[in-house]
Amino acid sequence: MVFCSCLLSLFLWLRVSPANVDGWNNDVPASVVGLSGSCVEIPCTFSYPANGKTYTRFTGVWYTENYESTVFHTDTSKISEAFRGRTSLTGDLHLNTCSLKIISLRDSDIGPFMFRIEIENLNKFTYAAKKVSITVKDSPEQPTVSVKDEVTSGDSVTATCTVLHSCPSDLPRINWSHDGSRSSPSQPQSHGQWKVTSYNLTFTPSREDHNKHLSCSAEFKGKTGTGYKMLKVKYPPYDVNVVTKPSVKENDSAELTCSSNSNPPANSYQWFSLNGTLLGIGPTHKLERVSRHTEAISCTAINTVGRNSSGQQKINVLHPPYNVNVVTKPSVKENDSAELTCSSNSNPPANSYQWFSLNGTLLGIGPTHKLERLSRHTEAISCTAINTFGRNSSRPRKLNILYPPEIKNESSCQSGILTVCVCVVESNPPSEVKWFGPDFSKTLSSSSIKQNKSLTIFTVQSWHGLPETVQCFANNSLGSSSITLEAPQNGIIIYIAVASAIVVVLVGILVYVVRRHCGNRATRQPVMKNEMNERKTSPERSDLKKRASRTKERSQIGTDGGRGGFTLLAPFRKRMMSSFLPIAWPRADSANAAMAATYTLSVEGDLPMPNSS
Repeated sequence: MVFCSCLLSLFLWLRVSPANVDGWNNDVPASVVGLSGSCVEIPCTFSYPANGKTYTRFTGVWYTENYESTVFHTDTSKISEAFRGRTSLTGDLHLNTCSLKIISLRDSDIGPFMFRIEIENLNKFTYAAKKVSITVKDSPEQPTVSVKDEVTSGDSVTATCTVLHSCPSDLPRINWSHDGSRSSPSQPQSHGQWKVTSYNLTFTPSREDHNKHLSCSAEFKGKTGTGYKMLKVKYPPYDVNVVTKPSVKENDSAELTCSSNSNPPANSYQWFSLNGTLLGIGPTHKLERVSRHTEAISCTAINTVGRNSSGQQKINVLHPPYNVNVVTKPSVKENDSAELTCSSNSNPPANSYQWFSLNGTLLGIGPTHKLERLSRHTEAISCTAINTFGRNSSRPRKLNILYPPEIKNESSCQSGILTVCVCVVESNPPSEVKWFGPDFSKTLSSSSIKQNKSLTIFTVQSWHGLPETVQCFANNSLGSSSITLEAPQNGIIIYIAVASAIVVVLVGILVYVVRRHCGNRATRQPVMKNEMNERKTSPERSDLKKRASRTKERSQIGTDGGRGGFTLLAPFRKRMMSSFLPIAWPRADSANAAMAATYTLSVEGDLPMPNSS
């Protein structure tokens, strides 16, 4: 075999005239790199001495060194078995390009390879002086990723992935590690025996991309190469928090720190109260004498990119119990039981409870306390809540005990100027009271209702008197009760009758006195006439004095010194008053007493008497 190859080489060498070497030339790289399993393209151009002639029939042949194998031939039947179906000319011989493409590259396809041209009617020439070797690699070259050294969160950025390859007709598939808008690859550019192809990705970085790799992967027929570029992303502060001790005792001080995550780090801080008031600046803030009422506080971190604020941070203040209360049902029926709960606001929560009666007797311990068979007389109760920082007590809690009406013994009737009946009812809830006569046929209306806690006083009264007995009927949602009261008859009717009789007697006496006075006056008239005749000669002035004297006398007889009665009746009036005043007035309430006093004054005062005509 070797002998045959030597003969073939000698034959081809003899076929090329040394005189015609000038003008025969080609351009090929000394070596190319190919990826195993992929394809490789050997770029090749050639020239020949045309001497001004045009040739159209060309045969291109690629051999391995020493013509051991025919790598490519225009007549494919002449291609060696190892290369058959895997090689082709990508160039055009008419254009003096002789590039060779080998697909499914094998580790044995290393060359070296040389090109031979056969031109009909001219000559044949093997460019043995320039051979090409192939370096077969098992893995591809890593792509190169380029992007700005520092980008800003939220701004649009374009990154480029540059891929080196040896087969422009079979470009790799590109994958980016970041979402974004991808552009078509640029045209391959010659880079020695390799080709350079660029792919672009336009995306918007976020703070999560900071210090992360942006990668570009190039996949060649099942083999992948990946390039990386570390992203440096600037972003405003986020995850801003107020940091302090887990808890602070009431009245102690607390130092707060504003923490944040930002690039570049925050260079300014502000502190705000719950209502937005600026409390201070700087990375720390101190609160003096914190209490359970200390408001929440927030901080704002600022850098060259932007600003952000924390949420409102409430300081965990440790304090003894306050707002201690006894909690139970709104109301409980008498004789039922009730469970009481001691509630409080404390930090940490109360861990001990005590229950006390109104006089301070300890009734029990624990967060709840049960009272059995409650009654309206059950005393108020209080509780004390205790934690590791102190204790505090509730106000005494009086339970709202519900019970039916009970009519008290103080209920009674009295008679004065008015007849007054009072019905005193104790109940919870308050009762409704109705008044009835003896046979329940007549309903009486209460003239007044007065309530004092569980006691309600219902009053019925009348100027004209009440029936001999009245019924007080009280009821609420839990039951009813009634009582029959005896109503004494009203004494004012008797007084009016006696006074009327006295007035009649007085009128009769007055009539008698008037008539007698008129008779005496008629007897004295003749005497007066004689005197007048005898005194006709007396001066007129003396007559006028006498007339005046008689006029005065008559006026004294007709009036009693301006008191509205006859002077002659004064002894009788005194006797009448002495017989009337000893009458006893029945007891009455304050209003009736006032009216009785008024009535008594009218009797003890001057009785109206008719004046003489």
